[in-house]
Amino acid sequence: MTTKTPQPQNSDLQVSNVSKAKSIFTSRTVWSIVFTTVAAIAPIIGKDVDQFINKQPVNYGQDIAQVIVILCGAAATISGRVEAKDPIYTPDWLPGPNKADVEEK
Repeated sequence: MTTKTPQPQNSDLQVSNVSKAKSIFTSRTVWSIVFTTVAAIAPIIGKDVDQFINKQPVNYGQDIAQVIVILCGAAATISGRVEAKDPIYTPDWLPGPNKADVEEK
C-alpha cells in the first residue's frame, strides 16, 4: 500500500515575521540598487568623457546635479531596505507570499 505525503496548500504556508539578520552585502535588493545606480550614472559620465576628448564644452553642473539625484534616490532606497521591519506580500496572481499568508492569525 502506498501512502502519499500531503503537500502543503498555499493557505498552509506561514511566513515568519522574524527573519535572520544578514549582511547588507548579501542582500540582493542592495546589489540591485547598486547595479541600477551604476547603470544610470555611467551614460552621464560617458557623455562627459566623450565631449572632453572631442574638445567640446561639457556642462558639469547639470551632470553633477543628475548624479546627485541618482545617488540620493539610491541612498533612500537602501535606507528603506535596512529599516524595513514588516514583511511584504504580492498580489494573489504573482509568485511569493500573499496577503493572507503574512497576516497574523
